[in-house]
Amino acid sequence: MVFAPSVLGTGLAGYSFLSRTRETQQALLAKSPVIARETTQFVEKLQEVQSSADLMADRSLLKVALGAFGLEDDLDNRAFISKILDSDLGDSRSLANRLADKRYLALARAFNFAGDGAELPQARSGEEVLDQLAKIRQADDLLSDTALLRATLTSFGLEADMRNTYFLKQVLESDVSNPDSFANRLPDPRYAQLAQAFDLAGKTATEGTIYGYAEKFSGLAAKVTDVDTLFAEDDLLRDTLDMFGLGNDIYRTQFLRDVLTSDLSDPDSVARSQSDPRYAALAGVFDFAARAAAADAGEAFTSTLEKFTSVVAARAAPIAKPADLFSDIPLMLASFDFFDFPQSADRVPFANRMLSSDLSDPTSLANVHPDPRVKVFAQAFTFPETDSRRSYPAGFAEQIVENYLDRQFEIQVGEADPTLRLALSLDRELSTVVANGRTNDSRWFSVMASTPLREVFETMFGFPDSFGALDIDQQLVKLKQRAERVFGTDQLADLVRSDKLEEMRRLYLTRSAVAASPLNSSASIVLSLLG
Repeated sequence: MVFAPSVLGTGLAGYSFLSRTRETQQALLAKSPVIARETTQFVEKLQEVQSSADLMADRSLLKVALGAFGLEDDLDNRAFISKILDSDLGDSRSLANRLADKRYLALARAFNFAGDGAELPQARSGEEVLDQLAKIRQADDLLSDTALLRATLTSFGLEADMRNTYFLKQVLESDVSNPDSFANRLPDPRYAQLAQAFDLAGKTATEGTIYGYAEKFSGLAAKVTDVDTLFAEDDLLRDTLDMFGLGNDIYRTQFLRDVLTSDLSDPDSVARSQSDPRYAALAGVFDFAARAAAADAGEAFTSTLEKFTSVVAARAAPIAKPADLFSDIPLMLASFDFFDFPQSADRVPFANRMLSSDLSDPTSLANVHPDPRVKVFAQAFTFPETDSRRSYPAGFAEQIVENYLDRQFEIQVGEADPTLRLALSLDRELSTVVANGRTNDSRWFSVMASTPLREVFETMFGFPDSFGALDIDQQLVKLKQRAERVFGTDQLADLVRSDKLEEMRRLYLTRSAVAASPLNSSASIVLSLLG
């Protein structure tokens, strides 16, 4: 049996009926034989889709995927859709990013074949997004919600950092009241603005890595000029010992004093005479003996600690893979000096092997190497885990199916009354435009590029059929002027709130009903009131 929606009345009355009965009617649509078969297959077979080619090869799956984003008309436009699915979303010049119709970008983002993995498609209204942002209490709350994170970064013009979650965590957890905080030290003020916008309670240090260490102590390094100052800075001493795997020595006060004040040029000094070379490396971090000698000679001195924290803090984002360290020469040399990494002719390839070792495997090269400095060096860097097999977030298939059912219901309603279809989709379409637009003008251009939204706005504002023939910049000016006059604002971001959306929907449906009726006296009165 073919599903047919119940549509009673037109205009506001018809929309009111559909709003009340949509959930029930859409449940019946989901149970109809064809739709049930398509959606069941999609959920069951999605994990087999490891590439865009896999999706393109199964017409049934592709139909549901495209239908979930309102792109069912492109089912046979295979070459074009393939390019969309394989678009590199980090490249502003990629096809999905360049198209004015943001449904294609939403499709590419959801499956993200060219990126790090699928992203759960969110069907949230603009107001729901605002409410969700207000509930963010810690960085991980935002970073774990890919769609919300992307919308947030886009609003600050920082979408290029979408994959730099480690870097973003440091930004979000920065104390913007502290001029030495991570976000405030970055040259781009938008990062500090991002941190300020969320004002997250507390500051989460990135423990155990060079980045957290440098962020915590870069402002303190130059002040640690002697061993007494270091011992007064308990956190710095503890964290430095932990970086070298020597945390158990924290209570060996006199021994640590002797190590830290050692003259490293003397092979018989306490630090050099230890069988564990990490003690000499620890003394080299602070260079107290060398600093004292420089002071006696009237020379300026910069410790290894100062150089290391300065270089690490200056890097815009953490390294993502071992090769990135060796392409950043200042960071590589500073890291070698900090950990006193063994000197050898093959120092760089050897360090690369250490960083590539599986530290969770007790038999890995870094874990079995007799020099303990190489292991602490490897432990100080973290790299994102990679998985060769593609996976989908929990609920991904179900969300695609839900979106598909939404669209299919609207299509069925549209066959009976096209204006009701547009009224039902207004919230989603406008919220998508707002979420993806960087500026207000770019959002208005997206409205003009969207067939359903253009129809709604032109009808609401009473523009003639010839409006679309105007120069595009003239259209922009007139749309903004009319929005300001009718709604009191020309900012599309203000129109995604529920009260404004309801006002827009009522005006559109009323205008549509008037336009469809004979121009009698009653219609003339309504038109004059709306004018």
